[in-house]
Amino acid sequence: MDDIDLTRTCPHCGQPLKPWLGPPETMWGVLLVCYNNHCPLFQSSNDCVTDFNPESKLGFRYAEDPANGYKSFNLAAYCGETFMELTRAEG
Repeated sequence: MDDIDLTRTCPHCGQPLKPWLGPPETMWGVLLVCYNNHCPLFQSSNDCVTDFNPESKLGFRYAEDPANGYKSFNLAAYCGETFMELTRAEG
């Protein structure tokens, strides 16, 4: 992890991205992920998912793959039963 740029930030909320080790079966290695629950991308992502599946408890977090030139993508994240409602109420 010494060669990973830990100064990168989320373009949606400006918060620093944090390293996350992907599951071994994905072969991702370390990814940089926005963990800000109030990030506009994360806050609105469940709405996009529920358009296709109203029962979905998924959202998306902004992520970058250092092994792929810091290419960005939306990382699926489990939001739990009432997670999105709680974080919207906090914001």
